Amino acid sequence: MFPIRRQLPAFFVVILFSAVLLAQSPQTGPQSPAASAPAQRTTEQRSAYRKAMEDADQKIAAEVKTHSELVKNLEYLTTQIGARLTGSPQMQAASDWTLKRFQGYGIDAHLETTEIAHGWTRGLETAEITSPIQKRIGIHAFGWSKATKGEVTGSVMVLNLQKPSDFDQYKGKLKGMIVMLRKPADMSKLDPNPENAYDAVIPPPTGVPEANMGRRARLGLMKQVAAEQPALILVDSGKTDSLYTMTGGFPKYSPTDVPMAFLTHEDYALLYRLLQVGPAAMKFNLQDTFTDKPVPASITVAEIKGTEHPDERVVIGGHLDSWDLGQGALDNGTGAMATLEAARALQALGWKPKRTITFILFTGEEQGGIGADTFVKNHAAELSKIDAVLIHDTGTGKVFSIALENLWETAPLMSEIYLPLQEVFDLQPLSTRYFGASDHVAFLDKGVPAYFCVQLPAHYREVHHSQTDTFDKVIPDQINEGAAFLAAWAWNVSEMPEALPHHPVPPAPTE
Repeated sequence: MFPIRRQLPAFFVVILFSAVLLAQSPQTGPQSPAASAPAQRTTEQRSAYRKAMEDADQKIAAEVKTHSELVKNLEYLTTQIGARLTGSPQMQAASDWTLKRFQGYGIDAHLETTEIAHGWTRGLETAEITSPIQKRIGIHAFGWSKATKGEVTGSVMVLNLQKPSDFDQYKGKLKGMIVMLRKPADMSKLDPNPENAYDAVIPPPTGVPEANMGRRARLGLMKQVAAEQPALILVDSGKTDSLYTMTGGFPKYSPTDVPMAFLTHEDYALLYRLLQVGPAAMKFNLQDTFTDKPVPASITVAEIKGTEHPDERVVIGGHLDSWDLGQGALDNGTGAMATLEAARALQALGWKPKRTITFILFTGEEQGGIGADTFVKNHAAELSKIDAVLIHDTGTGKVFSIALENLWETAPLMSEIYLPLQEVFDLQPLSTRYFGASDHVAFLDKGVPAYFCVQLPAHYREVHHSQTDTFDKVIPDQINEGAAFLAAWAWNVSEMPEALPHHPVPPAPTE
């Protein structure tokens, strides 16, 4: 995961935003003001910027509403290309196809390609409870999980690990066992009405953090379990309605030390209940395969060149890769195709931005951000000239805010950029939450102002990383508005006289 930055006390946020809003005045002038230093811009110039941006944002929204190709593009991506696991032929086909789509819209575009150690393909996966009952159940291996050598049978054991020292009681007892890492998830604690899509899958922390089981401790325990050479590690998918979740494949795109797999919550809970009464056994077969050699992984980069400050960039993007159980529609075909549509709309309007607007379709977001890291590495010398980044990565629901991601020093200018968008797209105020779990984090970690779209849930809890992440879940009106919003935000930033301030590079995370 990514580092969490310190939160600003709420009363400081209120004071900060009050000061910003008091600096705004009613709309007066018809034109955007000429570039000038912050202290030199008058109230009239700020009003003129706001009015010009509202006019532009309305035109962008109208262009998308009238001529959008987003749904057509998304249907092709999800149906003809399908799921796009990083390093797979389908992912590379998607990169090649999006390159042609950008170019077909008259936008300069290219691929930037890196390699991962091994591609991974899901094969035959079967499982059965053999004792004390007989029941065939579904099973799906973690991405890049080690395969089995044919069918394997073993006794099942559930671990009770509340702190690292709890593992001592299991040493020497796990070899050849099928290990359940913990008791089933308590589904009754799911928030029935999460505020946003992110919270639907990663609930915000509550109460006092658990001191003995931070991320480092959990990873250490996983290594200890694997070192005991169990036959299989099982994890609860933690979703309702027999849905799976998926993860894995990082950090090195290489086989795990032992096979690892998800069961549905229902089957995991069944197995757990059986173990409360007596012994249980299973047999399973995971025939997933790896490439022998490294494979390419590409990001698609397109640009509309700036006229006054061509060396400065405004970046919008989303990740094109997906997990492989569904079609990668909402995670994150919607964000990727919204980015493509934003580019089409701006190009169709024929406007020339002051700053270069860059559109990026990332790969590898689902396995640790290799695509964003590739762009940051390739463009290290240019990062100081990236004005801002905005990522769309939580599905089809309406964008109703932008998360400031603790970039308080940018709040005055961001509020000025954001006010016209509020008027046109009926948005809530800027969010003071920190999310920090998508492709923008690679930019944040280099001091670049980078933000995250906050969206309505719109099925996201169910589809996230599951087999039901399919095209039929898309809400066309809401995702089309999201594309218009991306384009409008990029335009507003490109026309802002001042650049958003960068921040000091944070120290490397300790966990």
